[in-house]
Amino acid sequence: MEMEYIVYLNNAGKSSVNGSLSDSQHVSSPTASATAVVAKKPGKRQHAYPRKRAIQACTICRIKRTKCDNSRPACSKCASLGTECNYQENDRSTFDLASLAILQRLDDLDELLRAKSTTSIVLDQDASQGQGFLSLSTPIAAQPLSLERPADWRPSYIHIETVLSWSVFVDLDFTERPNLRSLLRSDKSHATLPILPIPADFGLHTARQLLQKFLDNVHIFNPILEETIVREYMLATSLNGLRRDAQSCLMLLIYALGSIANPYEKSPRMMSYGFRQSTEFRQAESFFVAAQNRMGLLLCGSGVIEAQCFFLAGVYLMATLRPIEAWKIFVQALACCQTFSSNLAIPNARTDDNSRLEQTIYWTCFKSELELRRELNMFENRVWDLTYPALFPTPPEGLKSQDEVVWYFYLAEIALRRLGNRILNYVYCYYSSIDSDSNNNAILDFESQADSWLQSLPTALSIETVNPEHKKYAALCFILHGHLLDCKEMMYWQAIVDTVHRRQCGSSTELFVRKGLLVCVQRVQINEEGFYHRHHGTWLMLRSCTRSALVLLAAARCPELVPTLPEGWEEAILKVVDMLSFWKDESMQVLDMLFILERLIEVVAPEILKNR
Repeated sequence: MEMEYIVYLNNAGKSSVNGSLSDSQHVSSPTASATAVVAKKPGKRQHAYPRKRAIQACTICRIKRTKCDNSRPACSKCASLGTECNYQENDRSTFDLASLAILQRLDDLDELLRAKSTTSIVLDQDASQGQGFLSLSTPIAAQPLSLERPADWRPSYIHIETVLSWSVFVDLDFTERPNLRSLLRSDKSHATLPILPIPADFGLHTARQLLQKFLDNVHIFNPILEETIVREYMLATSLNGLRRDAQSCLMLLIYALGSIANPYEKSPRMMSYGFRQSTEFRQAESFFVAAQNRMGLLLCGSGVIEAQCFFLAGVYLMATLRPIEAWKIFVQALACCQTFSSNLAIPNARTDDNSRLEQTIYWTCFKSELELRRELNMFENRVWDLTYPALFPTPPEGLKSQDEVVWYFYLAEIALRRLGNRILNYVYCYYSSIDSDSNNNAILDFESQADSWLQSLPTALSIETVNPEHKKYAALCFILHGHLLDCKEMMYWQAIVDTVHRRQCGSSTELFVRKGLLVCVQRVQINEEGFYHRHHGTWLMLRSCTRSALVLLAAARCPELVPTLPEGWEEAILKVVDMLSFWKDESMQVLDMLFILERLIEVVAPEILKNR
């Protein structure tokens, strides 16, 4: 059974990660129950197995055959010797037969419990004391594995290409259009423009400016770097020059992102073609190309800085609308993370700074690669693995002085990623012959989890009430709101698919369809503030808003669904057209989406254009 991980901030301002089951969980600890039963039996008891005391010593004490006091994270012997102290947490070799029998029974109970979902998300903050915590008990499978699916069963993928293949659009023959990857590979406009050389007078002053822009507008969304260390790298490269090493590669990527980064509230309305011609972009490309020349040396590395370099390279490619190239880089970043210590999955196994950075970059690479892989549909012939790491990154020491809201955002985003994966695991295993009541209960359960997450956000990150005092966190709230809408879209996706295809549905389907179509309109309304802001998620925003517009047009083409369309759906579609028009010169794929959307409007709802 997966542990519940609680990330909390104590009154002293220090943070830690506990791996313990919550007292409020619906399912009590099997171990605790077994202990209680034994304790209640008075007198002597005849055991079926000979019992002996099994002490789990650390590796060093076991080798030296000395007594271990089992202190964590390091026993007193290892602490005095200055050696690394490791415990083999899952080693059962020292257990007696009775203990092994009990563990086997617990394993059997674990398998039974995996048929149910017992998930709770709590994110809270005590404003008066500056104390907060975030907890998540991870799910167990939402559906029995024994259900047999029809031979022709296919998962209902959630992306634009799937929507265009719906029967409601079959007469328009969108299947003849180029596929997504062909369109993305044809985007070579960025390679045809000459780049500027790195300025000869590039010195400490300019480096500090670009670094600060990066920290203010990029790092805040993915705090994978230690600011003090990065500033040391900046001073070293400024004084000694850019070398062919990982530190120089990292700084070049930071300068590239700093060159094109802008505050969320002050995004310049520069058309995409103008951006490609701008000095800022050409200068950023020069930094990026210089970083690329150093990345080959990092391929055989497996440290934190190598993973950081590949991840930031992926962020830059995403910000410049090159998603396929970005995905390849994210995969490489994630490959670096696979060589990190196996203790990552064991809370409190290591609490040093390097371990915290390993956890942070691992989670960041994981969620970035996964969301891009899903949108690109890189594994279209099967439902790919959505399993997530069983840990939260450990916040840094002295979090209070380093803007704790940024870390609350980061952990809240991870909690939503985990919820989204649970929903996807259910949706991609769904097929229409499953009992409708079971599906309704699953959706209601996901709604409850999302509401719990929403209600437990700290005040500074609230997406329901806007506080002028927290205006500087508007970009963080914007991203969380977008991810929440992603989860809601997944919840109601299959209800819309079944209704569009006129499949037999349950009594609650119409309600879920109404909610799903409302999410499509809300997505456009919420994202409108960021339509013209260049960032890591710009391409994904273009795709998700276009997908919402296509779903609304599909519903408008089904007579039985027209009454369920929410107010403002026509206006939402027009806003998506304007957004795509803004970015069309930067990507052939964006131009293709614009062409499809305009054609559908002419066929399905030409009156929208008349009222424009």
